[in-house]
Amino acid sequence: MVNNPVKTKYLLDTNILMGFSLWKPITLKLNDVFWSEFSDALEKDKWVLLNIIVDEIKYDKDLLKWCKKQVQKGIVKEIDDVDRSRAVGINNKYNMINQSTFKSTADTYLIAYAEANKLGIFSRESPRIKPTDLYKIPDVCKILNIHNLRTPKTFLKEIGFN
Repeated sequence: MVNNPVKTKYLLDTNILMGFSLWKPITLKLNDVFWSEFSDALEKDKWVLLNIIVDEIKYDKDLLKWCKKQVQKGIVKEIDDVDRSRAVGINNKYNMINQSTFKSTADTYLIAYAEANKLGIFSRESPRIKPTDLYKIPDVCKILNIHNLRTPKTFLKEIGFN
């Protein structure tokens, strides 16, 4: 009998999409094959893209265009009121949001959605350095027992890239 471990399905943080878009070997302009297969994996539900992540894409015109295509296909998932409520609870317990800039608001939604849907989170974010710093995605994922992945190679292998 072959041991076939269950693969984790991941939500992607904005920094991952931006990183893929800016990484020279796979920029949208340079590698249509990568982005086509990446889209196919999204359509096949091998990873999850949330509307709140799409909403954070502002300045990368090519990536924004790619994201809008995914929205038009109807494959971008939306957070709901339950996720919003849970995100508030997460931030109340583990202060993640900078109250002057409201930076990291999407992170709380990402965590709430992952927790509710038993998904992992793929983010390049590092844990907080000092206990007085705001909590980061890896910190809260560890506390809530949500799988947090930081390596692109592992993620790409999990969704079928060789």
